[in-house]
Amino acid sequence: MNFRFLYENLDSSFLCCTPFFWDLKHVMFLCLQTKMQTDQDAQPAQGDAQKQTEDKTPSESEEMETSTEENKGEKKSDQPPQAKKAKVKTKVLELPIENSPQWQLANDMLNLFVENEGKMIMQDKLEKERNDAKNNVEEYVYDMRDKLHGLLEKFVSESDRDALSLKLEDTENWLYEDGEDQPKQVYIDKLAELKKLGQPIMDRFMEAEERPKAFEELGKQIQQYMKFVEAYKMKDEQYDHLDEADVTKVDKLNNDAMIWMNSTMNQQSKHSLAVDALVKVKDIKAKTKELFSTCNPIVTKPKPKVEVPKEETPAEQNGPVGDQEKTQEPTADKGAAENTGNPTSETTENKPDMDLD
Repeated sequence: MNFRFLYENLDSSFLCCTPFFWDLKHVMFLCLQTKMQTDQDAQPAQGDAQKQTEDKTPSESEEMETSTEENKGEKKSDQPPQAKKAKVKTKVLELPIENSPQWQLANDMLNLFVENEGKMIMQDKLEKERNDAKNNVEEYVYDMRDKLHGLLEKFVSESDRDALSLKLEDTENWLYEDGEDQPKQVYIDKLAELKKLGQPIMDRFMEAEERPKAFEELGKQIQQYMKFVEAYKMKDEQYDHLDEADVTKVDKLNNDAMIWMNSTMNQQSKHSLAVDALVKVKDIKAKTKELFSTCNPIVTKPKPKVEVPKEETPAEQNGPVGDQEKTQEPTADKGAAENTGNPTSETTENKPDMDLD
């Protein structure tokens, strides 16, 4: 409670004239003095307490530390000792494995299941073949319909193109209606009907693609044999061993092949591509093979080998031959050794005795 505030503001108008007012004011004045005195006495006491804490010696602080350590040791000693961990021993054992099938099927039941599995595999195979045959028909319809107005347009007449296009359209409609689920042979027969109309067109296209290459191969053979005949007529040493009749035969066959090639090329160039060709590629290849098999053995005939006679050296009369010469050499050396050995023996025998004294 703030006595100073009460004392200063106690002068109210209704109490200032009463004797009680002065007694109360005197009491509050005394209380205020005693409080001020206690506050002044408390300040030096606080300063002395701070100085005492600061003036504590290091020994006292050490005693406090030792006491805390002793207390800790006592706490530790109060705890029970920890038990030692037991060693774990591992032992490896081999576990026997026994095969005892409890749900094994009987032989007749097992054979039945195997037979059923084989039937299902065969059924899947037949179903796959049936679907493949159906897909082949559908693929041929789409492929040929596009090529009739593109790649094969020059190799088919207008009437044949219309007939084949109508057939293809009918087949497409049949595939999505009655032909949705048909046996394999039905699809094979349907594809054969379509190819009967479309295969000649494809053949004409293939012939037109391969015919120039076949004529080119035949022309190379003809030029090669023409050069051979000219080289023979120019007395080339490489061919001077050949017979004139064979060379004439090559020349005749080569000229005939050249005439045949030129005539067929001229006729084919005037022929329409929408009809079958006058000469097939197989005929041109057969002509090339015939020319090669007849002329090549004559052109590549090797020259005959000329045998050089061996020169014979006549043997000397009364002279040693072969091993006789070798056998005479050691005998001659032996006789020479004997002749040289005799004089040495004679000299040793004719020497006078020497007087050792």
